[in-house]
Amino acid sequence: MTNQKIKFTIEISRATFSLVLLSALSCILLIIRMLETKETTGTFLIWNLFLAWVPLFFALIARRFFKSTNKPNKFLIYGLLASWLLFFPNSTYIITDLMHLSHLEQRLLWFDSVGIFIAALAGLSVGLYSLLVAHEVLDKIFNKTISWIIVSFSVLLSGFGIFLGRFIRLNSWDLFTDPFYLVRTCFQQIQNPLALKTTAVFGFVTMVLYLAFVILLPTKISDEYSKNVA
Repeated sequence: MTNQKIKFTIEISRATFSLVLLSALSCILLIIRMLETKETTGTFLIWNLFLAWVPLFFALIARRFFKSTNKPNKFLIYGLLASWLLFFPNSTYIITDLMHLSHLEQRLLWFDSVGIFIAALAGLSVGLYSLLVAHEVLDKIFNKTISWIIVSFSVLLSGFGIFLGRFIRLNSWDLFTDPFYLVRTCFQQIQNPLALKTTAVFGFVTMVLYLAFVILLPTKISDEYSKNVA
C-alpha cells in the first residue's frame, strides 16, 4: 500500500510538472515575440495563464487538507472548493484568446497562432487537471453520483463564466470588489440568447474534454484514483 501511494504521488507530481512545462513554453514564445518586435503585445496571455493556475492551487490545497487529517474541517474544504469554482472559468476562458488573432499583424500570424494556441492548451490542461483534483475531493465527501452532478453543474457554470468574462468583461475579482453589480448582471444575462449559447457550447465542450482527459490517464493513475474515490 505504501509503495502504491508513493507511486501515485510521483505520477501526480509529474503531471504538475508537465503543466509547468507547457506554461513555461507559452512564456518563452511570448518573450521571443517581444524580443523580435520590441512590443509588449500579448502580455495579457501571461496574466490569463496565471489566472488559469489559481483554481488548481485551491483544488490542490483542498485535497491536501482532506488527506492531512482523519476528520478534515468540511467547512474549510467547502470554502476551498467554492474558491476553485469561482476561478475555474479562467482556465477555459483562455481558449477565447484565439479571437485576438484577427487583430494581429499578418507577417507574424503564423507565430502568434502557435503562441496563443500553446497558451490556450496550457490553460485548458491546467483547468482539466484542477477539475480532476476537485472531483477526487468531491468523491470523498459525497457518493459518486452526487459528485458527478456537482462536477457537471460546475462545468456548466464555467461556460456562463466564460460568457461573462469575454462579452460582459467581468472577472472573478468582481465578486469581492462589486458583488452586487456582479449578481445583478448575472440575473440580467440569464435570458440573453448569446449567454445561453455560450454556456451550452463551452459547458458541453469542457465536459467532453474532461471525460477524454480522464479516459486518457495512464492506467496506474486511473486505478489508484478509482481506489481513492471508491
